Amino acid sequence: MKKSFREFLKERKLILHCGATGTELMKIGGETPGAVNTITRPQDVLRIQRDYVEAGAKIVLTNTFAMNPLYSDVRCKGYDWALLNRRGVELAEEAAGGEAYVFGNVGPVGEMLEPLGTLKKTDAYEAYGAQIKILADGGADGISIQTFFDLEDMILAVKAVRDYCDLPIIANLVFNQNGATMMGNTPQQCYDALYPMGIDVFGHNCGEIDAFSLGDLFSDLAKKTEIPLVALPNAGIPKTVEGKPVYEMTNEEFRRGTEYLIEKGFTVLGGCCGVNVGHIRAIADLFVQE
Repeated sequence: MKKSFREFLKERKLILHCGATGTELMKIGGETPGAVNTITRPQDVLRIQRDYVEAGAKIVLTNTFAMNPLYSDVRCKGYDWALLNRRGVELAEEAAGGEAYVFGNVGPVGEMLEPLGTLKKTDAYEAYGAQIKILADGGADGISIQTFFDLEDMILAVKAVRDYCDLPIIANLVFNQNGATMMGNTPQQCYDALYPMGIDVFGHNCGEIDAFSLGDLFSDLAKKTEIPLVALPNAGIPKTVEGKPVYEMTNEEFRRGTEYLIEKGFTVLGGCCGVNVGHIRAIADLFVQE
């Protein structure tokens, strides 16, 4: 029986995270939003996730990004959002095969909170809670809350986890080249707000910021955080070819960026949009894979 994720984390090893699922599905004509492929292309989802595990990833995400009732009601009508979450955990567990930790993938509702938008905080909290409950009950080892642009929104999602369960939380916001989120939240501000709520890993995913700028942005914070930092950058800025995003970052470029992030204090590393199994294989030897 594998040790708990928190026990694994305490060992302070470098931990290899998986790469993207959504952009990999888009390459082969998968549907959008990507989570519906859990039902329409389950073998493709399973293959992508299993490839990451075989490459050495110790964290694999369920293909359930943003599959909460509010997001689903607007963007994937005709699909059972609850079933997508349940099946998402099942597929990821099958792919992990006991060799990796399965984290339930929770993304934002996709609307701005009041007063800048029309989304009520209570509605967002309830939507996150509904998805988190299914992921936790389904057997996920932890919850990955990612691609959030607003600290207040992230706080609601973290609270929804903590009000329901004590699963480990990876909390990722999107930081830009200007050093803050779209809403102006700095890494330090986000960490100071989220750490007391009991998150286990904190950091960044997605966005246009490159690995070197990201490493510099977090370098001071990395010297004083009490929990590990995670970096899941994209494989550069994509070009659009025949209506699809094409990421051109080479494996060697991705490795150089990862090495810099490690140098700057990140200990959980992988990738987001455009990062494929080739990129993950190219950095696998940097990580302890016991």
